[in-house]
Amino acid sequence: METYDLSQITAAEFKALTGGPVVIHFAENFTLPATIAAVNELNGYTPLERSSFSVEFQTNGDHRVFAQGIFRVVHPNGKYLDIFLVPIAQDPLGTRYEAVFS
Repeated sequence: METYDLSQITAAEFKALTGGPVVIHFAENFTLPATIAAVNELNGYTPLERSSFSVEFQTNGDHRVFAQGIFRVVHPNGKYLDIFLVPIAQDPLGTRYEAVFS
């Protein structure tokens, strides 16, 4: 598997994947399917060349809430990110988590 470069990935790249599937690794042997639910551009400071943004991930069919922490998010193309996810909401579909890229 190949990792995405956190300093280079942009909101536009995630927007192109909105609604698409990912897998979140919440533990060594526990994963959940999820979708990229939303991408929000932010006005915060960043020392990087790209602007700040957040991405919301929606788990599908599982209503467990995992504490905030660093989890591996894998795209079907095999690329992955190890990112800090925070649970932000529950709804009939599952749980929504947010990652902020600043």
